Amino acid sequence: MAFPSILTCSPFAKRVSVLGLLSVLLPLAAFAHSGSVPGNTCFSGLVCINNGGGMATGGSGGLSMTGPNASIVNQIGVVTGNLGTLEFTTGALTSGTLGSTVKGNVVDFGDGTFTITTGPSGYNGFTGVLFTGTFSTITWTFDGKSNGQYDYTLSGFISGTWEGSTNASGSTVQLFFHSKTPYTGGAINLGTGTTDIIVPEPASVALMGTGLIGMGLLVRKRARREQQPSAA
Repeated sequence: MAFPSILTCSPFAKRVSVLGLLSVLLPLAAFAHSGSVPGNTCFSGLVCINNGGGMATGGSGGLSMTGPNASIVNQIGVVTGNLGTLEFTTGALTSGTLGSTVKGNVVDFGDGTFTITTGPSGYNGFTGVLFTGTFSTITWTFDGKSNGQYDYTLSGFISGTWEGSTNASGSTVQLFFHSKTPYTGGAINLGTGTTDIIVPEPASVALMGTGLIGMGLLVRKRARREQQPSAA
């Protein structure tokens, strides 16, 4: 079965394509589900990564969460602890305007970068850049206001290399919050994030890859951040 290339479609067509993939692959994915990692749900063949804290800066010209503002990776698969950092950049806005107060409003950012680096203890014996690549099909969604804070979701596809050599791809969902006023630019805090990466080993996983990435964007949004900081 041939699917349209999500990465080359218009923003609207991308969302329609993902919904189409979901309708076809959801029954298949139900059979692929493995035991869930505590605090996370992951499908067989995916490496699930959780992160928390950090700060993005920027605005309509693009967002960046790097260097001292990077997020702390606290879980990779079944391994927990202070495991490293997660960083990203985006391109400038390609559609929409920041600052909307309409719940569900979506704007799109151009392609950027996405990197996960392990700490000194490494992960399963590997130390260094665990994943690095392109961050694309990036959407920024206003989720509404809670406890005096404006909540936003940054989500998109990632594609690059795992442990410096193996091609890998997946999706990421990052939950941000901004106190008191709608976000129009500047600094914005990260609550939690989750990233699913396909590291192709079995051929069957490669065949399922595109559909599972789509599912990661639409059905793997986690409940509100586990610990909501008080409003600034």
